[in-house]
Amino acid sequence: MGLTKSSSLFFSITIIIFVGLLYELATKEFAVTLGKTINWLSIFIGIVGVLFGIYIWFYDRANARKATLYFPLFLACRGIIEIIKDHEKLGDVRSRHLFASCASTLDEIVYKHGSIIHLKRVDDLSTFLSLKKAIDENLEFIKERNWAALKDRFKSNEFEEVVSHANTLLSRCKEEVKEINKLPE
Repeated sequence: MGLTKSSSLFFSITIIIFVGLLYELATKEFAVTLGKTINWLSIFIGIVGVLFGIYIWFYDRANARKATLYFPLFLACRGIIEIIKDHEKLGDVRSRHLFASCASTLDEIVYKHGSIIHLKRVDDLSTFLSLKKAIDENLEFIKERNWAALKDRFKSNEFEEVVSHANTLLSRCKEEVKEINKLPE
């Protein structure tokens, strides 16, 4: 996981601020105490504090990415696959509600959280957008049509492609977040 442009910019600005504060501390300490030595323990504690802060910032970003992209995407893809493969078992009402919920989750990933930008590979982004487009195009159909028409739609070639996209994204989620592998299917 390499540094992105924004994180390297943050790191550079943090170092510049830190060096400026260190320089100010050293000159102030020298000017005030004239002849006394600099308190190196305080400087060391300050450096450790700044490094710990930077580490926490990166750790929080990684957790935010998991919480706003990979876990919701995993749940949405798993739900979509379940609907398409087991719609008979789920029944009419449950299939419609689960489909709407999955569509809403995909919308939140794009519009509310904006975490779609964390999809690293271009083909993953393309797969996500194809999945979202297919779900959005079928959402009204799923909400309004009768159960017999829905069963036929779930068995169509279009939804086989949707399952393929969902499986691809499930695999990516499992690669990026090892905890997902421990979840039961």
